[in-house]
Amino acid sequence: MARQRHALRVIIRSLILGCLALTATGAPAQWRQSFDAGYRDKNGAWVGGSEIMHLAAHGGKLFAANGYWLDARWVIPPKGQKQSAQVLRLDKADGRWQVDLDLGRANDLGLEFMKGNILKSVSFSTTGEGRVLNAPVQLLVMAAGANFERGGAVSAWVRDDAAGKWHHTLVRHGSNAGGVRWVPRDLQVYRDRVTGIDRIFLLLGNPGIISGVYDSREPSRIRWDRHVEFPFLEKGSFFTRPLGIAEANAALHFSEGPSIFRRIDGKRPRWEEILNLAEDTDTDVGGIRGLTAIPNPNGKGQSLLFVWAPGERSQSQVKRLDPDGKGGYTLHNEANLGQLMSRHLGVKIPYTLGGHNMMYPVPHPATGAPVQIIGFYGSMAGKPELMWKGSRFYGGALFALRTAAGKYTVHEVNGPYAPGKTLLVSPRAFCRSPFDPREIFIGGHDSSNKISDNLAWIFRAPLSVALGVEKGEPAPTLPDRSPRMPRVDAGPVYELRIYAAAEDRLGHLIKRFQNHTDRLFKKHRMEPIAYWLPTDGTAKERRRFVYILKHPSRYAAYQNWNAFTHDPEWKRVLEQPEFQRLLSERPTSIFLTANDYSAKVPTLSTKVGGIYELRTYTAAENKLNALNARFANHTTRIFTKHGMGNIGYWTPYDRPESKNTLIYLIHHESREKADKNWQAFSQNPDWQKVARDSQREGKLLTKKPERLYLKPLDFSPLK
Repeated sequence: MARQRHALRVIIRSLILGCLALTATGAPAQWRQSFDAGYRDKNGAWVGGSEIMHLAAHGGKLFAANGYWLDARWVIPPKGQKQSAQVLRLDKADGRWQVDLDLGRANDLGLEFMKGNILKSVSFSTTGEGRVLNAPVQLLVMAAGANFERGGAVSAWVRDDAAGKWHHTLVRHGSNAGGVRWVPRDLQVYRDRVTGIDRIFLLLGNPGIISGVYDSREPSRIRWDRHVEFPFLEKGSFFTRPLGIAEANAALHFSEGPSIFRRIDGKRPRWEEILNLAEDTDTDVGGIRGLTAIPNPNGKGQSLLFVWAPGERSQSQVKRLDPDGKGGYTLHNEANLGQLMSRHLGVKIPYTLGGHNMMYPVPHPATGAPVQIIGFYGSMAGKPELMWKGSRFYGGALFALRTAAGKYTVHEVNGPYAPGKTLLVSPRAFCRSPFDPREIFIGGHDSSNKISDNLAWIFRAPLSVALGVEKGEPAPTLPDRSPRMPRVDAGPVYELRIYAAAEDRLGHLIKRFQNHTDRLFKKHRMEPIAYWLPTDGTAKERRRFVYILKHPSRYAAYQNWNAFTHDPEWKRVLEQPEFQRLLSERPTSIFLTANDYSAKVPTLSTKVGGIYELRTYTAAENKLNALNARFANHTTRIFTKHGMGNIGYWTPYDRPESKNTLIYLIHHESREKADKNWQAFSQNPDWQKVARDSQREGKLLTKKPERLYLKPLDFSPLK
């Protein structure tokens, strides 16, 4: 009889797993790649991104928020031309993702947004006055932060599902002085237990937490408060960015650095600290991550589950905070993600980071019991064939599965990673399919300061496959068909950079370049052409440091600068006290392409000494070609006749300056000789005729040329 019961259980289990292993279409269970960044949708919009930040089911469709951190379409274009983060939409399981919202295009302030920081579907049951709505209102909310010169802002968008449009609101803006970062990381709708009003709470970044209410009169249907709720009256701002928010035990909580705060509801709400791990945290990594409420395994109420990752060498410890029934809490260690990863891969793991978002809850496909999914990634000390090339990060996407009993197993998106498979690195977003609840979508990648063009991804699989109940086949690796932006591989390109040194700091800036920067430029394939200081102007104008770099291409410049800025030696240089606070404002950077005649013009052999003159001409509309023709055919020849050496003639790489600007560099024997050269040039009959003939149909310039006389520094390649 026992054998019969056992056999029956085996048969039933086999039938269950067989059913689980089939998709809604009846096809064998397997992983499928739902999204591969780098194409244009049916409306011609670019669909790309370096990361998938969030996934959200809403209105029977699936939405994804991407980001462009360390993606060329964000890094390379100038201000006003960058590709902002987007919300993508999927209308059916096997469909193609379309752009539903472009954050940079969907605001009237000219703001640009690198990351889609938050995407959530939320529900309101009351108005801002406390009136209960006839039916709950479900809203899809997007929030993101933008940074600009000396300031930052947080914006929110709410989708009008009927019209398929999004309404933008500038929630808050202010200074970024003192390292303040306007980076929203989470939001939550919560009902105040005293007032009975549903409020939406948004973590703004260092400035703190702000809330709003449902208001049908607002285009977005959310009316945000004018003031930050916490901590502006107590602390002004936080040291680190709050990263998670969760409701537990009829109270709202959020995490910041090593602390968890609980809201005390009421018309004048307060926040109290219920946990402080009393350890310094790195401002980028953040501290307590992925705050999630779960049933208390040791009693009544709910516990708070989170990942503790204080710094760049963290192992990412999963911790649990239980209510003790006496008004206090007990803290427990559950799992170390670094150790889990080490056992899974059989290699030492120096660093892990987990809990990008919440620990995602799903029912286990075999038992129906609730489990949590925790995405994470990490670096490896060994098995280089499994690393993301150019880094030490594991190339696959790992996630931990936590059972209600606190047991952990490790699984991988698309099966175990191997050379030749699609690079994933980090799963950060999870969502059960709105098309079939037996299936789950997973998206991610984490750029981690490394170039990540079109590396955003989304995979889908039956829950039984994703959670290891049933083996599923990996998805086929897709060929890289994502095109680069036009022109980025053409070269060479030149980069003109101008630094404004702070008062009494110019000498330290020169020293940094002479002893460190110049050598590191060469290490990272950036060729210094010259380093100069201005000879004329006010004291402030003479504190400028001017130089030109040469790059193989615009894309190479992007690669070179990324390698340079993340070079450990360069980071150590910046940490030296004498090299801090050297600049009074952000550097000016202008990329240039050499004009056709630049290398063909007659040039004086430059001797050691003398000065250089950098001139900028702004051409009238549609007159740049005529201006260049005048220089190519006449001006450069007359320059040579009057002792002016032709060094280089360039057009700015980017719009709008590329349509109307000429920048060139010439040499004089001395500053005094420069004045004489220009006087002789202007009186030259040949030049006077050329000037008259070239302007018969209107002036070529809109304003007087800008000029800057420059003296080379001792270590400048061009003396």
